[in-house]
Amino acid sequence: MIVFENLPRLREVAAAKERVLDVGGWFRPFNLATHVIDVGEFATRRVHETLDPEDPLRYSAETWTQHDVCLEPWPFPDQYFDFVICSHLLEDVRDPLTVCRELQRVAKAGYIETPSRLREIFSKKRFFRLKSLFGNVPEVGFRHHRWFVELAGTHFSFTEKVAGLLENRSYYLTRAQVGRTLTVAESAVELWWEGSFTAEERFVDPREDYPLFRHAAFAALRRG
Repeated sequence: MIVFENLPRLREVAAAKERVLDVGGWFRPFNLATHVIDVGEFATRRVHETLDPEDPLRYSAETWTQHDVCLEPWPFPDQYFDFVICSHLLEDVRDPLTVCRELQRVAKAGYIETPSRLREIFSKKRFFRLKSLFGNVPEVGFRHHRWFVELAGTHFSFTEKVAGLLENRSYYLTRAQVGRTLTVAESAVELWWEGSFTAEERFVDPREDYPLFRHAAFAALRRG
């Protein structure tokens, strides 16, 4: 979870709700969730990475559902949950559109967070060029993520990440080029939603789309 500034509000909202679902909660469990759905097992969850260790545990082995969230429908009734949290999952899964549909079907409201597309093309390491010359290319964004995620209002856009990001400098930005690290707001996509939101997959030619996004992002950062 990137935006820890949102955690107090998230805890306050969740604590006041009767049924709260944590989607993909195995990696960083949320104690105030009453239910969890994840492909991982309850017994193997990363309790040492709990988002809110100060809160009492509300979910249990009985309310932990082991399920691939890309397979619909999830085993819950429509509008069963008062609130749902989906933090740093959509960028990883093979079918984020299915997850988005099921989030809205099973819950009345929720919170979604992912890394921003800008963060996915940015390297925060110092001396990027020098390290690259010696064969130690610093990481750009997060290699294991499948999708660039963008948000306009309440509309998500998912663009597939393809091989070649590191091989072409017109695709990414470095700390030296920007002159600073990114702010939290620049690094994250976050949506508090109620009722509904929309989502789509963008089909693009990376040879055109990637440099265009990088150029626009760099210009925006310079203006900022």
